[in-house]
Amino acid sequence: MIQEAPPLRKAMDLNLGESLLGGVYDLYVDALGSTVAWWLGNLTIVAILALAYWVITNWNDVSSGLGISGMRVTAWLVILGFTAGQFVFYRDQFGFPTSGAFLTALSISAYLWWQWYQLEPQKA
Repeated sequence: MIQEAPPLRKAMDLNLGESLLGGVYDLYVDALGSTVAWWLGNLTIVAILALAYWVITNWNDVSSGLGISGMRVTAWLVILGFTAGQFVFYRDQFGFPTSGAFLTALSISAYLWWQWYQLEPQKA
């Protein structure tokens, strides 16, 4: 018996938005329907890639505009590590629920960040 070959895939069968955007794509589908969600998902991916390209090509302007320096990046990484350490500590040692441990760690880290950058002494 001869089997019929499956038809060629349509362009919309290739759906990068669904696999890369996850929940955002599901939101698009629920709000706008599958066809518009396919277009919007692919446009979102193209926009993200264009934004990344623009940031890379204009990195000097972006870093000076946002005040990004080596010391600031180091401070971000330290505060991120401190927040993660607090989260684990509160959850494992004190028995906080996950959301409570995260909110407590985030609040304390945000307070310390504010203290460091707003209350640090001015250089003479």
